[in-house]
Amino acid sequence: MSFSERIAAAASRNQTRTVLALDLEDPDPARLVKKSETMVRNVDDLICAVKINRQLVLALGLPTLANSILKLAKDLSLPTIMDAKLNDVGHTNEFMARIYFDSGFDAIIASPIAGWENGLDGVFEAAQSHGKGVLLLTYMSNPGAEAFYSLRARSGGVEKPVFEILAQLALDWNAQGVVVGATQPHVIARVRELVGQVPIYSPGIGAQGGDAQQALGAGATYLIVGRTIYTAANPRTAALSVRTPWSPDTRP
Repeated sequence: MSFSERIAAAASRNQTRTVLALDLEDPDPARLVKKSETMVRNVDDLICAVKINRQLVLALGLPTLANSILKLAKDLSLPTIMDAKLNDVGHTNEFMARIYFDSGFDAIIASPIAGWENGLDGVFEAAQSHGKGVLLLTYMSNPGAEAFYSLRARSGGVEKPVFEILAQLALDWNAQGVVVGATQPHVIARVRELVGQVPIYSPGIGAQGGDAQQALGAGATYLIVGRTIYTAANPRTAALSVRTPWSPDTRP
């Protein structure tokens, strides 16, 4: 199965569209592993994937991460996403993608501003050879993102917001998803118009001010939720509060 099929299967099985952003921090690596694994086990039936940012990679190292949290997610049939936001030159992007895929990640987030030729072409080739997915960052969830992603630029002789150009690249490059902040429902709605059936992943729920129902109503497919869940006194209750059922006719 493709990455899109694997995450849809998990969403259907657990009747949820929530991706857990596992961004825990702790100066003690052993304690950090235990806390992270406990969090995943606590909500494993309420999420459809686990997204890991660079906090855990830097704190634990890939071998430890692969043998603990990634292995646990695989045992629980939960796909894993590496939030690498790849945006370097081609050989560096390809190397990082291969390392992450070989470590066990099922998909990777990359920034299309690197371009295709000697940019992300090798990342997509690595994903295809490994049977993995690539999600393209189209609009971030932080307030400062507007300065760049809503900037107008010319593409094909037409002036349009940068995020619309990036959304088109997701179609041109056959990405398996785009990332659009839940804090910008109007952007989600416009990206949905542009990308058709391509899944939209929306971070920024709760802690950053994004509203789950507004994001879904605008066209988001999956909600990426971190601090709202893992900093809650009762993570299961918090995960239940943002849980949205999945059905065969759910819009992508």
